Amino acid sequence: MEKFTEVTGIAAPMLMNNINTDLIAPSHFPGKKPEEAVLMAFKDKMFANLRFHPDGTPKPDFVLNQPRYKDARVILAGPNFGCGSSRETAVWSLREAGIRCVIAPSFGDIFHDNAYQNGLLPLKLDMASIEALVNALNASNTSELTVDLERLELRAAGHEPVRFEMPEDRRRPLLEGMDQLDFMLRDRAEIDAFEQKDAQSRPRAYPR
Repeated sequence: MEKFTEVTGIAAPMLMNNINTDLIAPSHFPGKKPEEAVLMAFKDKMFANLRFHPDGTPKPDFVLNQPRYKDARVILAGPNFGCGSSRETAVWSLREAGIRCVIAPSFGDIFHDNAYQNGLLPLKLDMASIEALVNALNASNTSELTVDLERLELRAAGHEPVRFEMPEDRRRPLLEGMDQLDFMLRDRAEIDAFEQKDAQSRPRAYPR
């Protein structure tokens, strides 16, 4: 899995509430037959019902269709991003499209966990701070935002660095490019030693 230490890139504002996983990764694509849509890459179907008209032509007003934001690496969103169904394809779609971080006040629980397992940072930040960042980015020439996971801060031109918090057991695997299982297995020797000792004191818990 790709390490996440510091990411600098275009940040696209999508300040809608309740952007659910069906919107992020729809099972169909406007203008395509079902048998055609199922063969499409996840990134090409990302936000399809927001990005395209029913006939498959792009909606020029949608933020990710605008030249300024077409290569976005960060999404600034409203509350409850990734709510709805448990489809992991929502995270895969974002990652395939080059999105490394979604910043929102809150996330759907399953999406939140799936994101960490796939190298996508679901960063929780209050709405006032998100709106202030959007205003600063709108005033800049590039709309670039830096997400610094080592220093735990966000940086944008014309705005003071914004500090954020994250549990170390979530932060460290991303820094090292590991999913949660790989991160835990680094302590395999200690785990094996504990099980051997525990088996001696509680043999009935370890049937053979």
